[in-house]
Amino acid sequence: MNVLEMFRMAFSSLLTNKLRSFLTMLGILIGVASIIAIVAIGNGGKAAVLGAIANQNLQDTIEIIPSELVAPGLPQPGQVLSIDDEDFSIAQSFQGVSQVNYTIYGTSTVSTSSRTANVSIEAGPSDLDDLARFTVIEGHMFQTPDVIAHRKVAVLSTSLAAKLFGNGNPIGATVMVQGTPLQVIGVAQSQEANLFSLFLGSDYLYMPATTCRDLYPNWGISEMDVQIEPGANRDQLAKRIVTALNIHAGNAGAFEDSSGFLAGIAGTVQKVTTILTIVIGAIAGIALLVGGVGVMNIMLVSVTERTQEIGIRMSLGATRGAILLQFLIESMTITTIGGLAGILLGSGVGVAVSVVTGVPTYVSWPISVLSFLFSAVIGVICGLYPANKAARLDPIDALRYE
Repeated sequence: MNVLEMFRMAFSSLLTNKLRSFLTMLGILIGVASIIAIVAIGNGGKAAVLGAIANQNLQDTIEIIPSELVAPGLPQPGQVLSIDDEDFSIAQSFQGVSQVNYTIYGTSTVSTSSRTANVSIEAGPSDLDDLARFTVIEGHMFQTPDVIAHRKVAVLSTSLAAKLFGNGNPIGATVMVQGTPLQVIGVAQSQEANLFSLFLGSDYLYMPATTCRDLYPNWGISEMDVQIEPGANRDQLAKRIVTALNIHAGNAGAFEDSSGFLAGIAGTVQKVTTILTIVIGAIAGIALLVGGVGVMNIMLVSVTERTQEIGIRMSLGATRGAILLQFLIESMTITTIGGLAGILLGSGVGVAVSVVTGVPTYVSWPISVLSFLFSAVIGVICGLYPANKAARLDPIDALRYE
């Protein structure tokens, strides 16, 4: 009997007991699908977070922050918690710098005549929409004259506008911040996942930096935005400015380029998500092993049920090797079909999660291939003992078996 005929007999045997064959495959299917889906979701989530971190850096802007705001330590000479006017003058003095602005972050309360909301405030220059990664979808962004004149204007995020005004049009309306009325001139929507929104939420109020300093004189300036001229080397210029600021502060670690801080976060996120994906994937792999035990159990039952068939085949000349190969093929058929179905199901789950949550998922085809090969190996390993038991049956005893 050739191998093709053995595969035909294997499929015939599986179809004879459809429900039992399906339930046996189910363990393999669930195990493979779990691994594929978990890795896809893990890869997608990692890519989304790393992409959000990477996109905080603009090629034409150097964002400089006080190191102590990121990693507070013991008080030391030159410790800096806020950026002052002298720091701005130092940065502005470098060749290749076109202008220097600042960004202020904080939390406060904003209200209308009937509603109140806790918000995150971002204040900065007229290009704050580029720095903070949002797009004004209604009204307009405040301009440089608004910043120079300390005008009391604000742009609301879409979620904040909905909380304060419901379905009404907020443009031209007034909101109260720190007891001061601000006119709403725009409604903004995030262009992409924002690193800070992961921690601070999505209710934002944007205003000119000068206005914010008037309303909150005690708030420190936590970010310096240095715009560079075309052709200037961003990384070299950033190092020179940071070094000069640190010398002025008398502390070699007083300031840092935010790209270094973000790179550290990216490295940590990558390590953590990779470890979590491996651990959870390994737990899902246990389901695959349990499915293999189910295959072995069913194959042992099959050998017992087909003892007389084995005896007849051996009496007609079938070798022990042929009997062994027949049952191995049946075991591998169950696991490989379950593996293929698991890849399809796992990929489908990944796509469904992406559609429902909006977080991208990436199916790893190397992992898919390894999962499929692993399921085939499990078919060999778990089918070897039942197949060997069938091949070792004595033909006479097998024919007498009832």
